[in-house]
Amino acid sequence: MHRELRQRLENATGFSAFAVAATIDIRGFSAFANMQDAAAVAEFIKRVYIKLIDEYYPQASFYKPTGDGLLIIREIQPYTPEELERTVTQIVEDSLRLVTDFASLCAEDPMINFKVPDKVGTGLARGPVCGLRSEDRVLDYSGRPLNLSARLMDLARPSGVVFDASFGMGVLPPSLTQEFAKERVYLPGIAEREPIEVYYTKKYTEIPPRYKQPIGIPKWRTIERKQTLKGIKITHGAFRYELPSHPANPEHITVEVSCPKVVGGRQSKEFSTSLQFHEWKYRLHAGKPEIILKHDTLAAELEQRQVKSSWPVVITITYPEE
Repeated sequence: MHRELRQRLENATGFSAFAVAATIDIRGFSAFANMQDAAAVAEFIKRVYIKLIDEYYPQASFYKPTGDGLLIIREIQPYTPEELERTVTQIVEDSLRLVTDFASLCAEDPMINFKVPDKVGTGLARGPVCGLRSEDRVLDYSGRPLNLSARLMDLARPSGVVFDASFGMGVLPPSLTQEFAKERVYLPGIAEREPIEVYYTKKYTEIPPRYKQPIGIPKWRTIERKQTLKGIKITHGAFRYELPSHPANPEHITVEVSCPKVVGGRQSKEFSTSLQFHEWKYRLHAGKPEIILKHDTLAAELEQRQVKSSWPVVITITYPEE
């Protein structure tokens, strides 16, 4: 096949079209493949591909194996409101039917007499795509719908169908729209800072929590411990401060000490937060995160600032959470 592809690339030309992309993933395939003989894995995936092509998406324009699933492209031709509605409705119906049937997809197949994965997740997206064509053979497609459908497929866990708001909820009949619920999510490379709206099969799908938080923006945790300088001096040496959660990056932990300002040798009502304290160490103790802070060093620094033993001191630890 690679030699045929090489030959066809010589005279290949580019084209564009409007299309629907469906990325289908067999859930649990990697674990299945690690436990089964390679011949059994190959037989199963072959049978699944045949079923998908013959019985679920027979009108697709292009099929591309992904190792543990299948990428399917269906061009919308002609690109009219009527054809758009027909194509979108049919591919949603086919995808829902696949989710429902997948557990028994190979039940009647005499070649499959071993336990196989029973769930599938599908992401759907549509829009303009481009591709390479050589004579009557499409060599490949690319474009945002392919990338988006793959991202949406990852949301469809443990199984189900997911598509974004631009896919065409408004063109689907009520019998299909009632199968879906709405959520706002963040997607790598697609919507990292501002969420997009997606629809998912409410019967089969639970959107993983990680997709409900901005990507690349850490969530900061702050803990405060208040005591007097006398209390700090009594503890001597090092003192443990347990953290309620694991830091995403221990190097970004900061320890800040607040104490009253000294005005004329007396305690002011105003607190100063100018002391960044660096004499501490992060560690895991019995699997739990904690800060070891050198109280003797801290006490010496506070005394240099003329802080009295009875004055309050606030130790603030800030870090990005996992």
